[in-house]
Amino acid sequence: MIADKFIPDDFRTKIKAEIGTEMANKVLAALSEEPESSVRLNSHKPYDGMLYPDMEPVGWCASGYYLQARPSFTQNPLLHAGIFYVQDASSMIYESITATLSDGKPVKVCDLCAAPGGKTTAILNALPAGSVMLANEFSASRANILKENLSKYGYPEIIVTNSPTDRLAPMKGWFDIVAVDAPCSGEGMMRKDETARTQWSEGLVRQCANLQKEILSNAIEMIAPGGYLIYSTCTFNTTEDEDNAGWIASEFGLIPVDTGLAGHNGIQKQVKGDVPCLRFMPGFTRGEGLFVAVFKKPDNNDDSRSYRKVTKRGKDKNEVKEKKAPDIMNKAKSWINGEYKILNHDGHLLALTQATENLLDAIPKGIKIIAAGIEIGEIKGKDLIPSHKLAMSVAMNHPFPETELTQKDALRYLAKEAIVLPPDTPKGYVTVTYEGHPLGFVKNLGNRSNNLYPIEYRIRNLKIKD
Repeated sequence: MIADKFIPDDFRTKIKAEIGTEMANKVLAALSEEPESSVRLNSHKPYDGMLYPDMEPVGWCASGYYLQARPSFTQNPLLHAGIFYVQDASSMIYESITATLSDGKPVKVCDLCAAPGGKTTAILNALPAGSVMLANEFSASRANILKENLSKYGYPEIIVTNSPTDRLAPMKGWFDIVAVDAPCSGEGMMRKDETARTQWSEGLVRQCANLQKEILSNAIEMIAPGGYLIYSTCTFNTTEDEDNAGWIASEFGLIPVDTGLAGHNGIQKQVKGDVPCLRFMPGFTRGEGLFVAVFKKPDNNDDSRSYRKVTKRGKDKNEVKEKKAPDIMNKAKSWINGEYKILNHDGHLLALTQATENLLDAIPKGIKIIAAGIEIGEIKGKDLIPSHKLAMSVAMNHPFPETELTQKDALRYLAKEAIVLPPDTPKGYVTVTYEGHPLGFVKNLGNRSNNLYPIEYRIRNLKIKD
């Protein structure tokens, strides 16, 4: 339990003034309770079993479930296989909103503040086939976490960047949907996150609101006419929420969209102004604090502001030429399903669909790209070593023999420990699986095997009960 004394007094006063005493008292009471645990299944990696006993559906997300108790997620190999994502139920609303906005048609989507990847993967769950995603994160360390989580999710048509949002703004009118889950004061996470409680101040609220406006200004440039903006924060105050939503409509002429979700499953509407908003608040909804507003950019948008011209990226000087490396090229193509172009980036082969390549070409020069498409493998002499990202991708063609692991052996593999393969396992590269889902690769040498699981992803301090 979270003792009441840890909730800042100034915050108590402010929230009562802004959302009303009755609503605030209910929220404040809920902030002293333990949060619920919830998971969301990966729609691109169907799973027929029961992850955990007595799971209860999340009302606003078809792939989301509440758990009766919080387990040790790390001990479930299916987490590492990308079968599910641990996410607060409130944030799962992104899946439902994206499904409505995309309307069953392929779309180009940008998540500007994407780490650690929860809302990004919720968006991916709802994307129609042929859609492409740009996931960006400003912080380098958080961008690496984003890259890992998206790698496990396995969606092939995605590019991950590590950049300030203003450097992506020249991609004017490129995206059908731009999501901004903005850095905020974090009031909605107070019962989960001690930092959210200790760092809170009215000065932080004002600072966050100004930063949000900067990011939103860049985001709106990137939306195509007729496209959509999803703006969210994990905070309660109206300065960062309704005030900024009103600013978006008045400053840029974007049209507020009523999702029709307020009033259902405990989801509250806006407490200020006339822009339709969604408020997820402890005490009302089963989840943490979240604010969401959706906008449409007018089809006839007449924006006379000046924009920097997008500088297209040149062709990769290391692009593989079939006449120079036909065996490796053909091998790489045989490892995946679908129509892909193979590129060589410093010895690492990447597979890109035409839509992903078009997105790559549109990214301004100088942007740090940390992942693109499917990383198939690394060239070592005449050999092509399969990449872990290939094992995670839903486009993998299952080109290697597969060995099913027990839970204990799967965890040992995920801790990058040596595992013993069955004696009849063929030599060479082998895909190891758990409940039929790939975990990664090993190279079977006969008398032993090399564990090829990425060391940076390994489970640390593994404890297996015998």
